[in-house]
Amino acid sequence: MQRRSSAIAAGASVALLAMAGTANAAAETLEYRVHHATYGDIGSYTNLIDRRGEMTSVRSELHLAVKLVGIVVWRQEAFRTEEWRQNRLVSFDGVTVTNGKALEVHGEARGDHFVITAPRGTIEAPATVHPSNPWSAMVLEPGAMMSTSTGEVSTVSVIGGEVQTVELDGARRRLRQFDIIGEKHRVVWLDDDRVPVAFRTEERGAAVDFILENHQGPVR
Repeated sequence: MQRRSSAIAAGASVALLAMAGTANAAAETLEYRVHHATYGDIGSYTNLIDRRGEMTSVRSELHLAVKLVGIVVWRQEAFRTEEWRQNRLVSFDGVTVTNGKALEVHGEARGDHFVITAPRGTIEAPATVHPSNPWSAMVLEPGAMMSTSTGEVSTVSVIGGEVQTVELDGARRRLRQFDIIGEKHRVVWLDDDRVPVAFRTEERGAAVDFILENHQGPVR
């Protein structure tokens, strides 16, 4: 299983690098530093967004590791692909490898549904489902949300959007805050150009912040 998981992860990483090498002038890169409230900085997260006419491809790569006394006690890597036609998700493929164990999720649009296949089975989600990856203001909509790591679908509400003073990474900024309320409480902050400069999720009661460190490419 560990060898298979490593092969899947390596293949996905190569695909992401290939995407980066062939992306056109409309490509956008968002690179985040991941900060855990208890363990500090634990890794990185990247979204590579390529817009081609009415189609948009989003490639995501996650690398996390928790260390205690210099020893890695928990590791997670993920490689995911989203394909969008205008504002509709038409396909999703992802693999999340946690401590050597891989979990794969596949989804595709079929008629007025989005069919998701994951280890727990196959489910039909509404056509308007969106992944839990806040790569654009477009996905900050209430309704059905699919977990990018497990494929599970939950109903969320989205509130806010007003400009607030937010303290992130020791600095105070004026940002638009969106609260995503569901099984978890997530927060997304957008700047004046509607770029997701940070987002927050919760894991076992601890806040995990994704803070934008590098932004390349066009502003929406």
